[in-house]
Order: sequence, then C-alpha cells, then structure tokens
Amino acid sequence: MKPLRLLTFLLAAALPCLLGAVSTVPAIIPAPKNMKTVSGKGLRPAEIGYIVTDGAQMPVLYGALDALPRKAGKGVGVSLQLDSALQLPSPEAYTLTVNSRGATVKANSDAGLFYGAVTLGRLMDEAIETGSSIPFVTITDYPSLPVRAVHFDTKHHIDRSEYYYSLIDQLAQWKVNTVIWEIEDKLRYERRPECASPNAISKQEMRAICDYAKERHIEINPLVQGLGHAGFILKNHWELRENPESDWEFCPSNPQTYEVQFDLYRDALEAMPHGKFLHIGGDEITAIGIDERCKATGKTPFELQMEWLDKVCKFAKEQGRTPIFWDDMPLKYGDLWWVIHRGLTNEEVDAAWRTDKLDQAVEMFPKDCIYMRWHYDDPTIYPHLKVLEWYKDKGLKVMAATAAADGGSPYMPRHGSKINDIRSFCKLAVDNNLNEGILATCWDDGSPHWETVKRGFAALGEYSWNPDCRDTDAFKMAFERNYFGLYNGETSLIEQLEEAASFFDGALIDAGRRNPSWQVRDYTLITLPDPANPGKWSEKYSTLLDSAAIQLELCADLESRIADAKSLARRNRYTLDVYAVNNRLFAFPATLLKALELYDKATDETSREKAKREIQRVCSVFDQTKRELISTYGKTRFMEQPNGYIADLNHHKHLAALTPGPEWLFLYENAIIEQINKKL
Repeated sequence: MKPLRLLTFLLAAALPCLLGAVSTVPAIIPAPKNMKTVSGKGLRPAEIGYIVTDGAQMPVLYGALDALPRKAGKGVGVSLQLDSALQLPSPEAYTLTVNSRGATVKANSDAGLFYGAVTLGRLMDEAIETGSSIPFVTITDYPSLPVRAVHFDTKHHIDRSEYYYSLIDQLAQWKVNTVIWEIEDKLRYERRPECASPNAISKQEMRAICDYAKERHIEINPLVQGLGHAGFILKNHWELRENPESDWEFCPSNPQTYEVQFDLYRDALEAMPHGKFLHIGGDEITAIGIDERCKATGKTPFELQMEWLDKVCKFAKEQGRTPIFWDDMPLKYGDLWWVIHRGLTNEEVDAAWRTDKLDQAVEMFPKDCIYMRWHYDDPTIYPHLKVLEWYKDKGLKVMAATAAADGGSPYMPRHGSKINDIRSFCKLAVDNNLNEGILATCWDDGSPHWETVKRGFAALGEYSWNPDCRDTDAFKMAFERNYFGLYNGETSLIEQLEEAASFFDGALIDAGRRNPSWQVRDYTLITLPDPANPGKWSEKYSTLLDSAAIQLELCADLESRIADAKSLARRNRYTLDVYAVNNRLFAFPATLLKALELYDKATDETSREKAKREIQRVCSVFDQTKRELISTYGKTRFMEQPNGYIADLNHHKHLAALTPGPEWLFLYENAIIEQINKKL
C-alpha cells in the first residue's frame, strides 16, 4: 500500500478513538428494528462492572460482555430480565435500554434474552474497538421471519468438528436460528452403516454439535435426500434403483426403498434431536416410472412421485417433524418451470401461464408438508410472484429458499454474495406472509470454503430479521466492521476477489468452461509459443495478454489490501488467509501468460533460455501456492477422501467427488504445466 493511502487507512481506523466519539451507527448484524438514540455522552465500557440476571439462566455471552463478573459490584451493571408476561411482538423479541445507570435487557423468552445480550455485546465491543462510548439507546427488536435458516451441505467434504462449533457461534450472533444440514454419507448411520463414508461424523458427535447449537438458540435439522440425489445410498443398494444404469433415483414402487429410507431418517433424527423439520429432498428427478415395478402400477411418473411424497411425509409426522420438500418437480409437471426461468416478458408469461394440471393434481399435495420454493436469482420477477400466488390460493405452506453463494466456484462465489437476491426474497417472504421462513442454501457442488460464503450467511441473518434496514452498500460496510473489526470504510475487497476469480476461470483455455459443479466437459487449453514463429503466439493472444496485465495489477493491489486488513483486523483473520491464498492462485495464469509472452518474443537462444527459466520459476511458485492453499483450507476441512471411499456415479459428475484428493482444484493449471514440461 502506498504511504499516503496507508496513512489515510490508519487515520480512518483511529479517528473515532481520537475524537472520543459516540458510535451512532453501530455495526450490529442484523440491524435492530427500532433503535432510538438518546442525547448524552454515552456509557463508557470501562464503567460497566458486572452482569446479572433476575434469576433466569444466564445466556451464552460473547466478547467483552462475557468477561464481566456475574455478581453485582462496583460501577454500573448490565441487568438481564426475563418476564413471561411481557407483551412483545415475537417470542424472540427483546428490549434494550442503555443510559447512565447501566444497561437493561428485557424479554419474555430465553431466546429474546439471548438476542438482546448479543446486541448489547456488539455495542460494547464496538465501543471498545473504536475508543468511543456505547450510545444511550432504547431498542425494541424482533424478527420479521420466524425461521431464519442456512444450509450446510457436506456431500463432498467434511470439516473438522471444532469448525462447526465456531460456525454456530458466528451464526448465532447474526441471529440465524435454524440449520438445514444436508448430511448425505457424512453421518455414521448405525442402521445402514454401508451408506456412511469411512470418515463420517458419529451420531454422538453430531448430537454434541446440536446441543451446542441449541444453547445458542439454533436448531439443526437433517436433510436426507430421497427419491433423487440418492447416489450415496444407491451405490450400495443396486436393487433399489429405478434405472440399473444410474444411482440417481430410488424406485418408488419397491417396498424396500422405504425400509432403507426410513432407517436413514431415524438415524439422522436421533443424531439431530432438537429440530422441527425433516427435509426429505425430492428434487430434480429425471427418470421415474421406467422399471417394471413402476409400470405395473399403471400410474404416471408424477403420481408415483406424489405417492412417495405422501409416504415420507406421514413418516416425518409420526416422528414429530414437519417435512420439507423441494418444489421444482410439481412445477415441472405443471409446465410452469421454464415459464419462470426463460426470461419471458410479462405478456409472454401471461400467454404461457396455465395452472390446469396443477389445479387438478392439488389433492395429491400433502397439506402438512412445507413446499420449499427455491429461486436463486431475482425473486421479484413476474412469473415467480404468480407461483407464490398459486401456493397461497391453494392454502399450501411455503418456505422461501434463496442462496448464500452461487455454488459454482470452489474459490470465490460470485454475484456479490447474492446480497440483493437475499434481501429481495426476505422482503418478498414478509410481504407475502410466507411465515414458514427462509433458507439460504450453500451447495457443495463446487465445494466452496465456507469462509468465502460467510457474508452471504450474514446477509441472510440481516434481512430475514429486518428486510427494510440497510441497503446493500451499507450492509457491506457493516459486515467489514462486524466480522473483521475493520473501520476503514473500504468494502470492495470481496468484489475485487470475484473479479480476479472470473479472469482466472478461463485464462488458460481456448474453449470450454471451468465449472467444478457440473464437471468440466470438453475443453481446449491455450496453445504454447512456437520458437520457429516468434511473436505469432503473442499476436494471437494479444487481448488475453492485455487482460493478464490488468489481472496482475488487480492481484497485486489485493495482496497489499489483504495484508493491511490482516494487520488491522481484530478477529477472523483466517478468512483473510483464505482470501490471500486464493488471490495468489488467481494471479498464477496471468503471471504464466506474461512469462510465455517473453518466451514467444525471444529472438535469440540466450533470451529464450532466460524466458524458459522464468517460466520454470513461475511454475515453481505455483507449486508452492498449491501447497499453501491445501494447507490453508486444511486447517478447517479434510482435503482428501478416506481410504475405501466410493464415489457417486450420477450424471452431475461433480469434480469434488470424483478425485480422492484436492488436485481437482487445479485442473487447468496442472494440465498446462504438464504440457509445458513436455514441449518447452
């Protein structure tokens, strides 16, 4: 960072301390519903000497609030008061008052008391970090949606147990109250042990994680895929396949299907005992009704699917859980799916919109099921609003599902953490009374590191609690302050990393598309320079080389900015470590291209040999970067599949599942280096 810029950076961080100012816009995520600042000098954190309750159990506390003595003493104190008769707009609501006499949190539930303490703790921490005072405030706060859920998907990787505990602590402070955990083969099933990966989490450890979450008012619920997405089961149970050549779908007409499915459900529910829901999957079915057992029933594929849905919903209800079902298959049956997703004009939508088939079939829809309306882009488009209206007219329960990440990149999700779409869907859910809540998915198709999607999780916490609060830019600034403790006002770091990742994706290929989520099909690497035709290669790739020069400047700037952020951050530096190693990886193709340009333009053997040494150096740096990335990611997740692991064989062919180690992360880079070693 340049000296002048660094000085500005440091002054911005230190200015509140120098002024002794009251922080009037604290970086609380989610932003409180109703917060009124009262005139006065504020309450200095050093004046607060203790924290007590009125006999209620002390909630889990964070930061400086957790360091306070639990007994009245010197100075002013914090009082947490539980009053079941207190009239508040939500069971999770609270009031918070800060004045010269101290701070008081009131609630009519343990959850409300916890959330009030979280808000006060954040106010106190920020005042300490900025050298300011806690403002005198009165807050009445409550969520707009009762279920504020995030999605853990561990189909392709498993993390170290301690990482799940840290994730739960972070989510709790963003007032997320539900996790839908797509566990697949990462639970050590006891009734069907053949369906578990050798490194699966034991039921005992999973219960411990769930107990920890419950103390922080988060309920963890299982998602055990059914009917489709069943490769983790059907690679072991060929006899249950609808199509002998595919491990994707169960046969819904085979009674043994339900024996296996229900055994997996029972184990998952016992491992996650505190939740309300059982997510049963049921999406993206490609071939039902094709085997002899199904044909013999005389039923249509849709009838067979809904029969399966009815059976598993009844099972869930018998276990005391509310079933959740992805809703794409009914919409596809009703010929509405592509009306939603084709980008039609409103007039074209009206012309194509027919609900006759769904209207006739609605009696097959279980009424005690929640239909998860998943839409990962702008949810306010006209056909999507029409779908929600149809659900409302039919009296069906709907839970919204947006996305905390696009799922395609293992390095850096795109589209600004999907903040705008999250905010829009949260507001849409509130305005349309989708009182079942909202989920932010985080698919493991491309197996992104969760450190890179946390801003999306934070956005879900923000806007599901208070969809009418900060705009996107204000939220990004609040996230920098809340998550890292950075007060310099810079918010473009993640967006610049996304930009660098986009160049990286396609820099080394002439044709194809890098997408670990959906396999890399046919691709063609860039050609290498021909010493017999100096300059021709540079001419051919002139546009790419111009972009490479821009990429190098961008990555150099990012390296400096990330280093500055790490030196000033007060917490969560590991996230910045992940950013830093990804940025070094993003720089590699551009660095290699410039080295190849030197080789191509060499006019004599001496300069050509010098260029070759530079190429070798760049490749050596890449090897080091690769090791650093594996090591950095490996601090929280296991980077290799266990011995004996059997990969799914389904048509998705996710790269993360098809290789025993992490080399899939470097597909094009490994290939181009192999080509260089052979030809140069």
